[in-house]
Amino acid sequence: MTKNDDRAGFTIVELVMVMLIVGIMASIVVPMIRPERFQLDSAVIEVASSFTSQQRNAVLRQHNTVVGVDTVERHLRVHYDLDNDGEIGTAEQWFVIELGDGVTFGRGGAPARPMSNLSVSMAKVQGSLPVITYRRNGSASEEAIIYLTSPRGALSGSYPEDSRAVEIARATGRVTCYSYASGAWEQAC
Repeated sequence: MTKNDDRAGFTIVELVMVMLIVGIMASIVVPMIRPERFQLDSAVIEVASSFTSQQRNAVLRQHNTVVGVDTVERHLRVHYDLDNDGEIGTAEQWFVIELGDGVTFGRGGAPARPMSNLSVSMAKVQGSLPVITYRRNGSASEEAIIYLTSPRGALSGSYPEDSRAVEIARATGRVTCYSYASGAWEQAC
Protein backbone atom coordinates (compact mmCIF):
# COMPACT_ATOMS: atom_id res chain seq x y z
CA MET A 1 0.00 0.00 0.00
CA THR A 2 1.47 3.39 -0.98
CA LYS A 3 0.58 6.75 0.41
CA ASN A 4 -0.69 9.24 -2.20
CA ASP A 5 0.22 12.87 -1.39
CA ASP A 6 -1.13 14.27 -4.66
CA ARG A 7 -4.23 15.92 -3.23
CA ALA A 8 -6.40 18.22 -5.30
CA GLY A 9 -7.37 21.58 -3.79
CA PHE A 10 -6.40 25.20 -3.31
CA THR A 11 -3.87 26.72 -0.99
CA ILE A 12 -4.76 29.64 1.25
CA VAL A 13 -2.50 31.88 -0.85
CA GLU A 14 -4.43 31.01 -4.02
CA LEU A 15 -7.76 31.73 -2.31
CA VAL A 16 -6.54 35.09 -1.00
CA MET A 17 -5.30 36.06 -4.48
CA VAL A 18 -8.67 35.19 -6.07
CA MET A 19 -10.53 37.19 -3.41
CA LEU A 20 -8.20 40.14 -3.95
CA ILE A 21 -8.83 40.11 -7.72
CA VAL A 22 -12.61 39.86 -7.20
CA GLY A 23 -12.45 42.78 -4.75
CA ILE A 24 -10.55 44.96 -7.19
CA MET A 25 -13.00 44.17 -10.00
CA ALA A 26 -15.98 44.92 -7.73
CA SER A 27 -14.52 48.28 -6.71
CA ILE A 28 -14.30 49.21 -10.39
CA VAL A 29 -17.79 48.00 -11.39
CA VAL A 30 -19.92 49.03 -8.38
CA PRO A 31 -19.59 52.82 -8.90
CA MET A 32 -20.88 52.35 -12.46
CA ILE A 33 -24.17 50.92 -11.20
CA ARG A 34 -26.67 53.76 -10.86
CA PRO A 35 -29.39 53.06 -8.30
CA GLU A 36 -31.45 56.02 -9.55
CA ARG A 37 -32.67 54.09 -12.58
CA PHE A 38 -33.94 51.18 -10.51
CA GLN A 39 -35.53 53.46 -7.91
CA LEU A 40 -37.32 55.48 -10.60
CA ASP A 41 -38.51 52.41 -12.49
CA SER A 42 -39.91 50.98 -9.26
CA ALA A 43 -41.57 54.27 -8.32
CA VAL A 44 -43.24 54.79 -11.70
CA ILE A 45 -44.67 51.27 -11.53
CA GLU A 46 -45.92 51.91 -8.00
CA VAL A 47 -47.53 55.24 -8.90
CA ALA A 48 -49.13 53.83 -12.06
CA SER A 49 -50.45 50.76 -10.29
CA SER A 50 -51.78 52.93 -7.43
CA PHE A 51 -53.81 55.02 -9.87
CA THR A 52 -55.03 51.91 -11.71
CA SER A 53 -55.97 50.26 -8.42
CA GLN A 54 -57.96 53.30 -7.29
CA GLN A 55 -59.78 53.45 -10.62
CA ARG A 56 -60.86 49.84 -10.07
CA ASN A 57 -61.83 50.61 -6.47
CA ALA A 58 -64.15 53.38 -7.69
CA VAL A 59 -65.87 50.94 -10.05
CA LEU A 60 -66.10 48.13 -7.48
CA ARG A 61 -67.25 50.31 -4.58
CA GLN A 62 -69.53 52.42 -6.79
CA HIS A 63 -68.42 55.75 -5.34
CA ASN A 64 -65.75 58.27 -6.23
CA THR A 65 -62.14 57.68 -5.30
CA VAL A 66 -59.96 60.79 -5.04
CA VAL A 67 -56.19 60.52 -5.49
CA GLY A 68 -54.12 63.55 -4.45
CA VAL A 69 -50.46 64.23 -5.09
CA ASP A 70 -48.43 65.80 -2.27
CA THR A 71 -45.22 67.01 -3.94
CA VAL A 72 -43.78 68.35 -0.67
CA GLU A 73 -44.26 65.22 1.45
CA ARG A 74 -43.62 62.97 -1.59
CA HIS A 75 -46.72 60.79 -1.38
CA LEU A 76 -50.10 60.06 -2.90
CA ARG A 77 -53.21 60.50 -0.74
CA VAL A 78 -56.15 58.22 -1.49
CA HIS A 79 -59.64 59.18 -0.29
CA TYR A 80 -62.71 56.98 -0.60
CA ASP A 81 -65.40 59.63 -1.13
CA LEU A 82 -68.50 57.76 0.05
CA ASP A 83 -70.89 60.67 -0.47
CA ASN A 84 -69.21 61.88 -3.71
CA ASP A 85 -68.91 65.46 -2.42
CA GLY A 86 -65.15 65.86 -2.98
CA GLU A 87 -64.47 66.52 0.72
CA ILE A 88 -62.95 64.19 3.30
CA GLY A 89 -65.76 63.48 5.77
CA THR A 90 -65.30 62.06 9.25
CA ALA A 91 -66.68 58.65 8.24
CA GLU A 92 -64.61 58.44 5.07
CA GLN A 93 -61.40 56.45 4.84
CA TRP A 94 -58.17 57.92 3.50
CA PHE A 95 -54.51 56.83 3.48
CA VAL A 96 -51.17 57.73 1.91
CA ILE A 97 -48.82 55.87 -0.42
CA GLU A 98 -45.22 57.02 0.04
CA LEU A 99 -42.75 57.43 -2.82
CA GLY A 100 -39.62 55.37 -2.41
CA ASP A 101 -36.22 56.76 -1.46
CA GLY A 102 -34.36 58.57 -4.20
CA VAL A 103 -37.53 59.65 -6.04
CA THR A 104 -39.34 62.97 -6.10
CA PHE A 105 -42.02 64.66 -8.18
CA GLY A 106 -40.59 66.71 -11.04
CA ARG A 107 -39.55 66.57 -14.68
CA GLY A 108 -35.80 66.89 -14.20
CA GLY A 109 -33.84 67.63 -17.36
CA ALA A 110 -36.16 65.91 -19.82
CA PRO A 111 -38.34 67.89 -22.23
CA ALA A 112 -42.05 68.04 -21.44
CA ARG A 113 -44.51 65.54 -22.86
CA PRO A 114 -47.28 67.05 -25.06
CA MET A 115 -49.83 67.03 -22.24
CA SER A 116 -48.09 69.48 -19.85
CA ASN A 117 -44.77 70.74 -18.57
CA LEU A 118 -45.95 70.96 -14.94
CA SER A 119 -44.66 68.38 -12.44
CA VAL A 120 -48.27 67.54 -11.61
CA SER A 121 -50.83 68.83 -14.11
CA MET A 122 -54.08 68.34 -12.20
CA ALA A 123 -56.16 71.52 -11.95
CA LYS A 124 -58.64 70.38 -9.29
CA VAL A 125 -57.60 70.47 -5.64
CA GLN A 126 -58.74 68.92 -2.38
CA GLY A 127 -57.42 71.02 0.46
CA SER A 128 -54.12 72.14 -1.02
CA LEU A 129 -53.36 68.98 -3.01
CA PRO A 130 -53.93 68.60 -6.74
CA VAL A 131 -56.29 65.65 -7.20
CA ILE A 132 -57.83 63.43 -9.79
CA THR A 133 -61.21 61.84 -9.07
CA TYR A 134 -62.11 58.44 -10.41
CA ARG A 135 -65.84 58.09 -10.91
CA ARG A 136 -67.77 54.89 -10.42
CA ASN A 137 -67.81 54.31 -14.19
CA GLY A 138 -63.96 54.27 -14.22
CA SER A 139 -63.48 57.62 -15.93
CA ALA A 140 -61.20 60.29 -14.49
CA SER A 141 -62.19 63.87 -13.69
CA GLU A 142 -59.53 65.19 -16.07
CA GLU A 143 -56.54 64.06 -18.06
CA ALA A 144 -53.33 64.43 -16.11
CA ILE A 145 -49.61 63.83 -16.13
CA ILE A 146 -47.27 63.28 -13.19
CA TYR A 147 -43.51 63.49 -13.64
CA LEU A 148 -41.04 61.65 -11.42
CA THR A 149 -37.30 62.22 -11.21
CA SER A 150 -34.32 61.68 -8.94
CA PRO A 151 -33.29 64.33 -6.40
CA ARG A 152 -30.19 65.06 -8.48
CA GLY A 153 -32.40 65.65 -11.54
CA ALA A 154 -34.79 67.86 -9.56
CA LEU A 155 -32.03 70.02 -8.09
CA SER A 156 -29.92 70.54 -11.18
CA GLY A 157 -32.47 70.30 -13.98
CA SER A 158 -30.03 67.95 -15.63
CA TYR A 159 -29.97 64.15 -15.91
CA PRO A 160 -32.84 63.75 -18.38
CA GLU A 161 -32.44 59.97 -18.20
CA ASP A 162 -33.72 60.23 -14.60
CA SER A 163 -37.17 61.33 -15.83
CA ARG A 164 -40.35 59.25 -15.82
CA ALA A 165 -43.98 60.19 -16.50
CA VAL A 166 -47.40 58.75 -15.70
CA GLU A 167 -50.29 59.90 -17.91
CA ILE A 168 -53.97 59.40 -17.09
CA ALA A 169 -56.63 59.54 -19.82
CA ARG A 170 -59.85 61.32 -18.88
CA ALA A 171 -62.50 59.24 -20.65
CA THR A 172 -61.17 55.80 -19.73
CA GLY A 173 -58.99 56.51 -16.69
CA ARG A 174 -56.28 54.49 -18.39
CA VAL A 175 -52.76 54.92 -17.02
CA THR A 176 -49.70 54.95 -19.30
CA CYS A 177 -46.05 55.14 -18.18
CA TYR A 178 -43.15 56.76 -20.00
CA SER A 179 -39.40 56.75 -19.51
CA TYR A 180 -36.94 59.24 -21.00
CA ALA A 181 -34.02 57.45 -22.65
CA SER A 182 -31.79 57.96 -25.67
CA GLY A 183 -33.13 61.46 -26.24
CA ALA A 184 -36.83 60.55 -26.47
CA TRP A 185 -39.83 59.55 -24.35
CA GLU A 186 -40.56 55.83 -24.64
CA GLN A 187 -43.65 54.06 -23.40
CA ALA A 188 -42.40 51.78 -20.64
CA CYS A 189 -43.75 50.68 -17.32
